[in-house]
Amino acid sequence: MQGCVSSAFADSTVERLKDEIKDTKQTVKKQKHELLKLTREERSMFGELAAIEDRILGVERELFRQEDDLAGILEDERAAKADQLILEDELEKIATKLRSMLTQIWPIHSRKLENKFGSLEDWEEADRKFVWLASLYNDAKVELDKASEKADQITENIKVQKELRLKAEKKLAEINGTKDNLLDDKLSLLSGIKGIRALKISREQELKGLLETINKLNYKLKSLTSKKIANFKGSLPRPCVGDIKYRFEPSGKPPVRGIGIQTTGNVDVKSIFWGKVVHNDTLRGFGRVVIIYHGYNYYSLYAYLAESFVKTGQEVEKDEIIGKTGYYPNLKETGLYFELRFHQKPVDPQKWLARN
Repeated sequence: MQGCVSSAFADSTVERLKDEIKDTKQTVKKQKHELLKLTREERSMFGELAAIEDRILGVERELFRQEDDLAGILEDERAAKADQLILEDELEKIATKLRSMLTQIWPIHSRKLENKFGSLEDWEEADRKFVWLASLYNDAKVELDKASEKADQITENIKVQKELRLKAEKKLAEINGTKDNLLDDKLSLLSGIKGIRALKISREQELKGLLETINKLNYKLKSLTSKKIANFKGSLPRPCVGDIKYRFEPSGKPPVRGIGIQTTGNVDVKSIFWGKVVHNDTLRGFGRVVIIYHGYNYYSLYAYLAESFVKTGQEVEKDEIIGKTGYYPNLKETGLYFELRFHQKPVDPQKWLARN
């Protein structure tokens, strides 16, 4: 009756594990789909980012051209203002000269009016002076008119240059505004990409955890349905925590028929699989050794133990602590020498142990 109850319980556990594995696989499928979607979104955003960066380069080139144009306009404006100052100085000199001439003409003109019946000689002298002064006056007026015309041209040129400068400054401001907007878009995209990457990392970690869960569930399922060690090749646990310093090399000199693991102090040594202890004693050249038979002609050997917690003939569970690591002469540190044999022939343990 008790056997039937145990069998029914085992069957129930197996079905529960199968359902759990199925549900977890469905979740994995959804996570992979979401990761693919995030990856596509990330690629799309990178495409947009590349396009924006190309546009920014174009805007910067346009900005440089506009700055050069503005610099040229400012230089022309400064030159026009300098020309205006020179011309204003020339106009002032001409005006001063005209004022001086008028000052000289007016007394003569006044005397002429007062002495309109004077001597002929005075009249002729005055007339010569008037002709001379009139000629000078006409020449000065011509120069003044030319200077005035040139002044008008310069004023108009300054006005045009100012308008060009204002337009160039406005265009420059617009280009800078476009660049600022593009930089804002770029920062926004970078922030979005950063968020997606963080989400991807989170989903990848969750996926990794789910896959590990599936492996553990499959291991449990195997454990419940079969205790044949050959079915667990590549997934057996390590016998202890540490770094592998010697690897399987049976043709080496000297040959290495197992692996040498260096440990930090005396750590727990665990059975890699269910089995029965067939040796628990010292062995020449290997210190204290425990050998466990796992059925189907498979044996595991644990050497250089500081102490063992099992007895010969004792059945052990997988992951059951069987002892502590001791001094490993070749390493000159604490460690464990581990072998796995089939029909007494050593096989490479690393092909049987799960990768950490």
